[in-house]
Amino acid sequence: MVKNARISIVDDDESVRSSIRNYFLAAGLEVETFSSAENFLASSSRTSTDCLVTDLHMPGIDGLELQRELRAEGQSYPIIMMTGYPSEQARAAARELGAAAFMEKPVDPDDLLEQIESVLA
Repeated sequence: MVKNARISIVDDDESVRSSIRNYFLAAGLEVETFSSAENFLASSSRTSTDCLVTDLHMPGIDGLELQRELRAEGQSYPIIMMTGYPSEQARAAARELGAAAFMEKPVDPDDLLEQIESVLA
């Protein structure tokens, strides 16, 4: 178990953010949620997170563009991409940009926590 890890969740769906946040808090993780990539990029969490969990399809900056921007500025923390509309093209793009995992929604919270523990171990 990775206790006290700081996880940032970026998803435009309030119910997804809330359910993952509550699950992670119960598991002993520090969690911050953001309704958009723009909000995350404007926060101090941009440089202090241990792992980023982000949706792929969002209004404005999408998950791939968020990943590109973070990598371009040198951020190296693991990024887990989630989507309800998976495609091989999106999966390949996320992996090429260095995504630690690519998960299909609805995401099982146990599986997501397992991925986080694996990338932070």
